Parts: sequence; C-alpha cells; structure tokens
Amino acid sequence: MKRGLDVTLLLFLLHTLGGEASTERRFKALKFGQTENDYVLFQSDMGPFRTGFTVCSWIRKIYTTNNPTWFSYATSEQAFEIQIGDDGSQTFIFGDNSNLRSLYTVSPGTWFHNCMSWDTDTQRRDVYLDGVLIDSKATPAGRTVGQGGSILLGNEQWGGPGAGMDSYDIFGGEMYQLNVFSRKLSDSEIKRMSRNKCSCEEETFGEERIIKWEDILLKTRTGTVTEIDSGCSAILCIRLSTEFQEVEGKLNETLTELEEVKKQKEVLTTDLGNKELQLNGTLLELEQAEEEVESLRATLENTEEELNSTRVEIVKFEEKQQSCVEETERISLQLNSTEEEKQEKIEELEMKKEELNNITTTLNQTKVELDQVKDLLEKAANSTVECALNSTVTSYWDLLYSEDFFGGVITAEKIGVLRKSMEKLEFFEGVRVTDGMIRFFKLFHDGDEHCPN
Repeated sequence: MKRGLDVTLLLFLLHTLGGEASTERRFKALKFGQTENDYVLFQSDMGPFRTGFTVCSWIRKIYTTNNPTWFSYATSEQAFEIQIGDDGSQTFIFGDNSNLRSLYTVSPGTWFHNCMSWDTDTQRRDVYLDGVLIDSKATPAGRTVGQGGSILLGNEQWGGPGAGMDSYDIFGGEMYQLNVFSRKLSDSEIKRMSRNKCSCEEETFGEERIIKWEDILLKTRTGTVTEIDSGCSAILCIRLSTEFQEVEGKLNETLTELEEVKKQKEVLTTDLGNKELQLNGTLLELEQAEEEVESLRATLENTEEELNSTRVEIVKFEEKQQSCVEETERISLQLNSTEEEKQEKIEELEMKKEELNNITTTLNQTKVELDQVKDLLEKAANSTVECALNSTVTSYWDLLYSEDFFGGVITAEKIGVLRKSMEKLEFFEGVRVTDGMIRFFKLFHDGDEHCPN
C-alpha cells in the first residue's frame, strides 16, 4: 500500500509540474472577502451523494459575523439541505439545524479540520473537529439527499439555489482541500486526513472523492476570492505521506503487538481472575482463621483468667499445705512425745500388771489359806474351847480385839496363849490381826463366839 500511494503521488507531482500546474496551483488555498458578494457558486451531480456523503475541508477562521458559513447546498425544495459554519452555529442537514458553537473551541487565525458525514444505513449526521467526533444526530428514516441543487462556498442560500446570500452569513476566512466523498467515512479515515494539512491524505480515496479541491480551484469566483499560499507543496505532500505511511506501518506493527498484548492480557486477565478467586478464597480462609484466632484469643484470655484464679488457689493451697505440714510436724512432735508417754504408761502398766499378778497370786494363796482356816474354824466351832484368858473375855474373837493381840502380829508365843481357845491358829502365824480378819473368822464361827464359864 505504501508503494502504491507513493506512485500515485509521484504521478500527481509530475502532472502538476507540467503546463499550468507548474505553479503548483493544486496546493493553493482560497481566501474569501468579507462581503456577501464574495463566494464560489457551482452545480455538481449530486447523484453519488444520494444515500451517503462526507464533506471535509481545512478552515482558517478570520472574520466574525452572526453565522459564518463555509459550505451550503440548497435545492428548490430545501434551502438548508446541507450547511456548515466555522463556529458551529450553522450545522444543517435536511433543514434541521444543530447549534454546536460551544463545541467549536478553535481560536481565530488557527487552521482546523472540519467534516460532516451522513448515510442512510446509520441514519445519523456526524460532525468532526480535528478528527474528533463532537456531535452525532439522528435523521429521518427514508430521507435521501435532494438532487438538482447548487453548492455555495462562503455564504448561505436561504432564498434557494444561488439566492439569499446576506451579510449575516459571510464566511470571510480561508479554505483549503475541500473535498466531498460519496460515502460516510469512518472515524479512523477522517482522523488520518486531519493529521496534517499538507499530507494529501485525500488522494488515497480515489474515485470516492467526487468533488475535488483541484476542480474547485477552477470554478468561477464572485467578488474577492483569491488564491493564496497554503504552505503545502507536492514535495511536502509526498514526504509527509511517506512519513505518515511509515508511521502507519509502525502503527500497524504496534497494533499487531497490541493485539498480541491484548491476547496476553486476556490470558493474564484469566489468570488474574483465577488468582483473584484463589485470593478471595485465601482471604476467606484468612478471615475464618482470624475469627478462629479471635476465638482462641478469647479462650486464651478466659484460660489465662482461670489460670490466674488457679494460681491464687494454688498459693492458698500451698499456704494451707504449709500450714498442714507445720501442723503435721507439731502433731508428729506431740505423737512422738505421746508415744514416749505411752511407752512409759505401758511400762508402768506392765509393772502394775506384774504387781497385780503378784497380788493376785498372794490373794489366791491367802484364799487357799483362808479356806483352810475356815475349815479349821468350823472344826473348832464344833469342839469345846476353854477360855484361858481373863474373865472379861466372853468370846474367842473378843480375845483378838484385846490390846495384846489387836493390831499386832500373831507370834508363836501368842499362838501358845490362844491354842487353848482356838485350834489350828498356827495357820495365822505371821498375819496381822485386823478387824476384817476377826470379822472373817467371826462370820464362820457364829456358834462358838462365847467362851465357857
């Protein structure tokens, strides 16, 4: 494509360098006077534009008036079939105007690229400023461009084809590369034309460019409409076109790379989506873990409180245990002391037991002897006892109560005194005479208590 475009531009350059074109008239601009009589009026076959068109031109706004109009197409049926102004105030399609003045922000004296496009497929009128779509408006269904009208550059035709030019709609500025295409150009195509005033991008549309700038330069002019230097040339056109195509080639490469990047982005986006899902899952798990941590922290705090309480109880228990140990030691000391006392008591009891056993033995012996004495006394009671003592003794037992016997110990001598009165008294030898002894004997000898007279 780049080579084909260069050949086209080269042939165009060779054509302009020969004959009348040797002055490079092709690259001239038109400057319009500032009266209602300064304009270019012509007719053209509008058949190619019936179902779609694009009007584009480079405009330099100089003159200020109410509605400065640089393009007007009027038919006998509609004076405002198509009309475009340099300040956005006159933007007609099929007699319907849109005031876009607030969107035309270009400063006076500055070149800018201005386009209007429409077709029956979209049924929309679009307006571009420096390659940017600034307004889009729907049009009536079934409407097509009227035929048999006239085109006026530099004013409007409110009175119909070729009539009604007035001072309110004077253009009074400069114009370059006005072309009318037989279809609605795309945003990117219009963008390319707007890149540079001297790029000759319009040449790339071939037969679709029906009304051409180089033909407009040959049209009859009215009033003061003069050709001026546009600052462009064939050499500059080729150079810029070549540069633009190189840039376009690089742009295409970049677009290819961008497509690759886009594919990679899609893959990365998918991966990112998966990672995001994983991350969300991880975040959910983290939230659950945090909740568990919070729960564990609460449990830990409760456990710590219980542990502190247990520590206090342990301290109390240790104190109590220490007290118990001390009490145990004290009791142990007491037990040791009691054990010694117990041992002493046991020894004392053993001694008393032995003593009691001795006494028991003695008592048993005494009982035996007493039994023997009882037998003797019974025998004595049955025999005649002579009272050898003084006459005051009336009973055997009274003798024992006498001061010679009572309280004393029965001796062999005393037994001899008593022998005459009591038999077997020798069994009592060595026994102390007591009241109990006397009563014991007296109990068993009641029949013999008196001595004979």
